[in-house]
Amino acid sequence: MSKHIWLFVALAVYAVARLLPPLPGLGEAGQAALAVTLAGTILWISEAVALGVTALLVIVLLAINPGMRLPSALHGFTSEVTFFLIGVVAISAAVEASGLARRAARFLTLSARGNPSRLYVQMIISLPALAFLVPSAITRNAIMIPAYREALDRMDVPQDGRTGRALMLALGMLNPLASSALLTGGIASIAAATLLGGFSWLHWFSLMAVPYYALIFLGGLYLRFMVGEFESARPVEQPPAAVPFSVQERRTLIVLAGTALLWLTDSWHRLSPAIPALMAAVVLLSPPLGVISWKTFESKLSWGLILTVGASISLARAMTDSGAAVWLGNLAVGHLESVTTAPIAVLVLLVIAVAAVHLAITNLAACLALLIPIAITIAEAAHLNPVLCGLVVTLAVDAVILYPVQTAANLLAYEAGYFSSADVRRLGLGMLVLTIAVVLLVLPYWSMLSLPLRSSI
Repeated sequence: MSKHIWLFVALAVYAVARLLPPLPGLGEAGQAALAVTLAGTILWISEAVALGVTALLVIVLLAINPGMRLPSALHGFTSEVTFFLIGVVAISAAVEASGLARRAARFLTLSARGNPSRLYVQMIISLPALAFLVPSAITRNAIMIPAYREALDRMDVPQDGRTGRALMLALGMLNPLASSALLTGGIASIAAATLLGGFSWLHWFSLMAVPYYALIFLGGLYLRFMVGEFESARPVEQPPAAVPFSVQERRTLIVLAGTALLWLTDSWHRLSPAIPALMAAVVLLSPPLGVISWKTFESKLSWGLILTVGASISLARAMTDSGAAVWLGNLAVGHLESVTTAPIAVLVLLVIAVAAVHLAITNLAACLALLIPIAITIAEAAHLNPVLCGLVVTLAVDAVILYPVQTAANLLAYEAGYFSSADVRRLGLGMLVLTIAVVLLVLPYWSMLSLPLRSSI
């Protein structure tokens, strides 16, 4: 369908949902929030209008939502995630402007011998290791996206080609999985561990490294198959000699090291991750120590990105406060309880239900906060291990992404312009199948680690 038709469909869905009497168990405010979510999801998936335009529409519709005011609709723009992303964009701009991206690109192309397939394989293999050095997936993307963009330019590979599409999709959708394998790597792992009663760093890693790394490598294989043959690249010439680091590169590296140190020691100083990111932005933008001008930063800061992140967080808040999220969760419980005698079927349907709910609730923490307690309830009804079911929910929320807005890391990669929303949907559906397969295959491994499928109670 044309984009104009999708726009009409989205608005029609919103109008019908608002005009119909409230569904059983769902109040007027909840139905209105659900109507906004449906309309926004359709527009974000179809790309009928620019992502930022959809975000502005979502804010307007939330502001006129029953029981809501404009400050509540703008809640996402006071979130630390939004300001964290602003700091990350400044870091990314500095990596590019200082010459670090070119240096990294030179290293990548030489190590890959100018071969696009080798470049792709090297990136997939390196993702787990890079997560130990830079735990935040958003920050890794801020550093890696400009580097790989430079590498593709050096190899004379077109931006709209299959190679760039595969690399950027992997950064957006597979790269975050490497973070979640670490307890300190991201929002998903921290939120899930807290909701499930707490884990040590080593216990979480021993349970989740295998399924997450399996999803990265299997997803990488599927993505390679999905995009098809890579383009031929221009041979990469050997540089005449090693080039010493410039003053700007050294300054950027020092700021990156200091920022990473603050992130790694957050348990000691208790600062929000957004604070070190914003501190880095201030230093990088301030003469004479800075490496980028405010004008350069403005040119790199995508308002579509900021508006979309803020609007999606506000939307998640509206779904939670209005009761629509709980209503959706209870609806899922009602369908899953009918198959509680078949444990494998419960796990499969749990993954599918999680993917469906995540379409409406894009915020990872909010989605997990809703779904993990529901998964525990289902596990108890089916006499399954509640911790195991909670981990399955975490894997599904992380791995199954069906449109760019669902994670900030993917949205950052999407803004680079190498892939479309349709590409995200194709990879996301493949990851849905792979997630189900990995969950079933990892059950014996979890059982060996004293996490059996059946509850001991």
